[in-house]
Amino acid sequence: MPVVDIPGNDNDLREALADANLPTLLMVMVQLTGDEHWMKERYTPGPIVAPEGSLFPDDSGDYSEEIAAEIRAAAFALLSRLRDERPELPGPPTLKKMAEMMSFSTAEPMPEDYTAMLMEETGFTDRDEQWRKPLLEKLAGHPVENFNVIIVGAGMSGICAAVKLKDAGIPFTILDKNAAVGGTWYENTYPDCGVDTPNHFYSYSFERNPNWSGYFSKRDELFAYFENCTEKFGIRDCLRLQTEVVRMSYDTSLAMWNVDVKMDDGTEETLTANVLISAVGQLNRPNMPDIEGLDTFEGPLFHSARWRHEVDLHDKRVAVIGSGCSAVQLLPKTVEMAAKVSVFQRTPHWLAPNANYYRPVEKGLIWALNHIPFYAEWHRARMVFGFADRTWASVNADPEWPHPERSMNELNDGMREALTAYISDQLGDRQDMAPKCVPDFPVFGKRLVIDNNWYPTIARDDVDLVTDGIARITPKGIETVDGALHEVDVIIVATGFKSNLFLWPMEVVGRSGTSLANRWGDYPRAFQGTAVPDYPNLFCLYGPNTNIVHGGSIIYQVECQVHYVMQCLVHMIEKRLRSMEVREEVNDEYNERVQAISETLAWGHAGVKSWYKNSQGRVVNNSPFSLQKFWEVNHDLEPDHYVLE
Repeated sequence: MPVVDIPGNDNDLREALADANLPTLLMVMVQLTGDEHWMKERYTPGPIVAPEGSLFPDDSGDYSEEIAAEIRAAAFALLSRLRDERPELPGPPTLKKMAEMMSFSTAEPMPEDYTAMLMEETGFTDRDEQWRKPLLEKLAGHPVENFNVIIVGAGMSGICAAVKLKDAGIPFTILDKNAAVGGTWYENTYPDCGVDTPNHFYSYSFERNPNWSGYFSKRDELFAYFENCTEKFGIRDCLRLQTEVVRMSYDTSLAMWNVDVKMDDGTEETLTANVLISAVGQLNRPNMPDIEGLDTFEGPLFHSARWRHEVDLHDKRVAVIGSGCSAVQLLPKTVEMAAKVSVFQRTPHWLAPNANYYRPVEKGLIWALNHIPFYAEWHRARMVFGFADRTWASVNADPEWPHPERSMNELNDGMREALTAYISDQLGDRQDMAPKCVPDFPVFGKRLVIDNNWYPTIARDDVDLVTDGIARITPKGIETVDGALHEVDVIIVATGFKSNLFLWPMEVVGRSGTSLANRWGDYPRAFQGTAVPDYPNLFCLYGPNTNIVHGGSIIYQVECQVHYVMQCLVHMIEKRLRSMEVREEVNDEYNERVQAISETLAWGHAGVKSWYKNSQGRVVNNSPFSLQKFWEVNHDLEPDHYVLE
């Protein structure tokens, strides 16, 4: 049994406890000692609360100075003693005990189904045992033979799948068009590029990073995380970079996929695999807008996802087309360099205030996450709870709500009022700009953008917020529909990605000879976002209807999917299956359910026009489920959903 192994001296421990979260610390003490004295009424934390309009809750417990000092003193006495004695670590809590402890720690009732998800997210329960046990029983010590997998994409999803395949001993190859792993965190290098999820949550549950330097880390640190995962889990030897997949076709006679690839040097090759895992994501192919004259501009013009660092923005007149997440992130740093910036906005977004956006992680918290037993587990459990589904009630339509044109329900309307007041406060004496800044759709109709001083930036004298539509681009600048010519030296296009063209531009040909692009058109749909009829042994990660809007981490979503895919692969190996194809009627029924639910959610609201929807207004990108429900939907393979050969 592992023993308590706490390094350092008393000063290290005291510094850590000064920065530690007290409700989390109480759960550590209960688990280490079994003493429920620390769950008495005296130590009950205040509820987790978030300022209305904010995604980011205060979970400090709101203790008095007296009780806070008492908790820290007791924790110091306990941990210093355990450090010196080095006893065996206790085991994880039972499901019932964890539900009790989480209910106490969050000051809210914690259902057991939600607790079961948290048990896996913390590693208290080994979720992989569900597929590992039958695999080991089948193999009886022998290696997996005559079965191989190709993963397309070496970003977050592909690395996650590779780690699990490596653990299972299933042979695989990862292909990626880029020169390095990391996907979006390799490709996007624009100023201030970073994550909009607290990055202690934006990390694999099986590889928590206790050493994040900030609460919302930037691109370089995120890229380094995925590079480190590639090294740590030994998957680099299975990686082929600068190898772009051009075509994938299913050979029915052999029940194999042929994968045509093209290398950077121009050579071509055809690979074969029993199974394909698409890990290309939704946000990987930049979307250049269809604007007249785009190619006539005389100065530098580039997409934010293909940032040209050799272009000097100092003392230049710069245009930024777009006002979504990328534009919000890059604007303040761009304004610091440019002589003048013109932002061309089609529609405003709701922005969430966040005091921690640039805040570094405290030294003591980093030490606690590394060295205090079970602190990282309880920290993650409480963070998932606080940042995942607490806003879910605000995204559901109330059929009795009298103002459905502006909000979903009373709670959603309250968030609208709070965010509108926040906009007014941030604009200061530029209240004339408020009509351009307040969206006309419900909060969460689009994902809340994390504010990094957007409003004070666009209110500056050297920034213009242009809301007239763009008529055309000329050699000298941008002409708007009102006839005005905005002369600029550089144009930065921050207009998102071809998110509805899943797997594009790869050609994917299924069992019947039909291409996936023709089958889907602009209505991509897959069973649980993962499997598609007529395409046996093809599994999509971050596929249709898997994106999140109301809060959470896309890594969480992908881990749920990878867990499901691993069950599929193990079932194929266990039952010696050639192919596994989701039934057409199962896929249809699932996607009818997805659309029916989506119509009742904020991002399905009739007033929302976004990349989440196709030309018919169907939501094709976003999950219709809370995070807990998405976990539940993807948790257990039901073989009857598939045609098994």
